[in-house]
Amino acid sequence: MKNSLKYLSLFLLFALPLSFFTACSEDEELVKTKEKTEEETEPTDTGIDSETLMVNNFIEDTMSIYYFWNEEMPDINPEKQEDSEEYFNQLLKSPDDRWSFITDDYEALINYFSGIQKSTGYSLMPMYLNATSNQVIAFIEYVHRDTPAEEAGLKRGDMIYKIDGEIIDDQNYSDLLSRDIFEATLGELDANNEITEVSTVNIEAIETNLHPVIESTVIDTLGQKIGYLAYSSFVANYDTALVNAFSEFKNAGVTDLIFDLRYNGGGAVSTATLLGDMIVPPGNSGNTFIERVFNNFLTNEFKRDPTFSTDDLKIKFEENGFNLGLDKLYVLTTASTASASEMIIYGLEPYMDVIQIGTTTHGKYYASTTFSDQKNHNWAIQPIILRSINATNSIDYSKGLDPDHELSDYFYLFPYQLGDPRELFMAKAISVITGEPFIYEDEMSGLKSANIRLEQAQKFKKNLYPKRSRMWVEPSELLKLKK
Repeated sequence: MKNSLKYLSLFLLFALPLSFFTACSEDEELVKTKEKTEEETEPTDTGIDSETLMVNNFIEDTMSIYYFWNEEMPDINPEKQEDSEEYFNQLLKSPDDRWSFITDDYEALINYFSGIQKSTGYSLMPMYLNATSNQVIAFIEYVHRDTPAEEAGLKRGDMIYKIDGEIIDDQNYSDLLSRDIFEATLGELDANNEITEVSTVNIEAIETNLHPVIESTVIDTLGQKIGYLAYSSFVANYDTALVNAFSEFKNAGVTDLIFDLRYNGGGAVSTATLLGDMIVPPGNSGNTFIERVFNNFLTNEFKRDPTFSTDDLKIKFEENGFNLGLDKLYVLTTASTASASEMIIYGLEPYMDVIQIGTTTHGKYYASTTFSDQKNHNWAIQPIILRSINATNSIDYSKGLDPDHELSDYFYLFPYQLGDPRELFMAKAISVITGEPFIYEDEMSGLKSANIRLEQAQKFKKNLYPKRSRMWVEPSELLKLKK
């Protein structure tokens, strides 16, 4: 491991400088910083320019120590790699690692993790018009508050079938649906699966804060007070909004909680921990929510510290004044439910009955953190550095979490708004909670045999939103390894 001891001293979680995750240490003995000169961009005797070599060395030094699969990385000479992004991707363990990534825009990455994005403010599910057509239609899954989409009057269930007057298909969907300024043509499907134009709206994506609490409400039905929370991303900047929602649930005396994570690709582990504290049944303070497993090199280095304890690797529940005092949790899931969203399910399962309604989740049980060297370049890498296990170590890492009640997300056929008791998943959850018949049972029987190419729709969505399915560990969490 080239320079491993040098760089380990930057990271050691027992004396970790917080600045490392936003910029490399300024210690001259550990990181030799240089004034950038014109000569630095000139080709070196290795055949690549000095700046590329600097980035490549940063990648190698960091990955060789912190990458979860560091012992399985191929032996590639960084001095011969002209493309830093390609070099980084070649180091990743395939097919296990589908999540580590590199960027040449550190500031944009940090904004993304803070919930700041250039966005229209809606989430789309592109799908084929029918079983044989190559035409694609895009349904709105949800709309964030205070965004261009909300201002344009768009809502869940609206269908976009043209962008700038051009019909969407499986070749142009990514380009058309990713535009920043455009005219969207909305349509409706008739009984013959023909599209009728409804209206057009002009939209411009802006840099905005995307509030992850999409909907929060309490439903009083059949003697049950059911709290409902639709949540799109685990963003620590909005933890106060989560606490406020749980405060309202507690004051309302909710008897059941439906946590809608269908469209949530993960986020900050610290926020998942906060949620765990507010959901886990009382009396579990001090019990393990999640245990973190690092690579052998780091683990052995931790053990060399005489004050190290295996408890340092565990995230434990803490008492929370907004805990709801429930013994069951109802979670709504799809294949888009990933990372921190899955952590809520498997982290709480040893302590309460977690009833999962929907489809199998994404299957990501790993977390990353940000490494950068802002003094020398604007590149940053986000490698997987740890695996999460629950208190009973009962996770099958080869697949996602399977539902207790299987239900596909046919929201475009039942276009009620999130939190409405008539919305498909909400109706199913209410049925499971109350024991009353599922109001769409007959319709579901007919849909199960229909070929609507939902698997391909998930591929469209993944291509449209490549940054989703991420879970990251914040520096403050790693610092907690040293009590």
